[in-house]
Amino acid sequence: MKILVVGTGTIGKPLIRLFLEVQKQMGVEEIIFHKNLAEPKCRGMLVDFLRRGAKLAVYKDKMQDFSALLACFGCWPTYTLEQALERADVVIDCTSKGVARKMKENYYSHLSKPGKGFIAQGSEKGFGKPFAFGINDMALDPQDRFIQVVSCNTHQILCLLKTLALDPKNKGDLDFGNLIRARFYLGRRAGDVSQEESTIGVEVGSPSHEFYGSHQAEDAAKVLATLTPDRLDIHSAADILNNPFMHVVHFAITVRNPVTVREVEKYFRWNPLIAVTYQKTNNQVFSEGRDRGDSGRILNQTVVCLPSLEVLSGGHEIIGRCFTPQDGNALLSSVAATLWLTDPMNYQQRMVELLFKPPYLFEEV
Repeated sequence: MKILVVGTGTIGKPLIRLFLEVQKQMGVEEIIFHKNLAEPKCRGMLVDFLRRGAKLAVYKDKMQDFSALLACFGCWPTYTLEQALERADVVIDCTSKGVARKMKENYYSHLSKPGKGFIAQGSEKGFGKPFAFGINDMALDPQDRFIQVVSCNTHQILCLLKTLALDPKNKGDLDFGNLIRARFYLGRRAGDVSQEESTIGVEVGSPSHEFYGSHQAEDAAKVLATLTPDRLDIHSAADILNNPFMHVVHFAITVRNPVTVREVEKYFRWNPLIAVTYQKTNNQVFSEGRDRGDSGRILNQTVVCLPSLEVLSGGHEIIGRCFTPQDGNALLSSVAATLWLTDPMNYQQRMVELLFKPPYLFEEV
């Protein structure tokens, strides 16, 4: 198997590192990554990846620029983008919003041959089947060669819904009738610590959908639509806060079958994709990920703050807070989608063997 990662941003960079770490266990013959601009500020990263064994692909007309940039370290690009696309069995697009759909139109759709698959990140609506590992795996079809790994907050919404309402005992049988309604408030960080943009105060979000609110709930509904025709009553609102650490999500989920706080904690602990914590600040949880996680990241789908849990309305309304692993859950789903595209019969067991352990997944943070 040969893998090409297009883009070296917030998701692309740690994904390349992750693939390099588990390359032998995954049976990956070659890891290629594509960089758009030959920028001196990125040279250290490029050299690091190249020395670890990754191969660099660039646009043909920028081959000379990258060669000049890397010459002093004895490194150079190996492939043009077109050559890398031809070689790769799986292409994972980690470019900024909207670019993956253009890349599909200009490049990927012309390469859609048996055995080759393409994965995009975040809100790339229309790229392919929306996917979150552990949620709608059963909806994946052998004909699916284009997969959209949904955003980190969408992962979190889906994980909370599955764990508290749809499959609380984590047996794999989804009960959509147990969910009455779900409301999510997302306090999003202004930017990743690796990014330059931020905001001074609080930027209030506007709804993008008349029923679901912000795009996170809408995207979650699209994932669940691959499993059920029912229109579920879920809604999200998202604001941007002056904070560089982790998104914080407030959830209020109403279910038909009553539960206790003790049962809710038990449900969270039964799901191996969930970490729980007694920490009550997002900077402390972020720090634990920095100190203990892979490349400073936690790959769990969510980190639930246990002291925040409440059960109201006679056991029917579950309220709490959780922290979003900074794109870590999307990294996990990207690896899962890669394995599914190349080994659909065994990918879940291979995921358990590869990543269901520290420093990737945690039980407590």
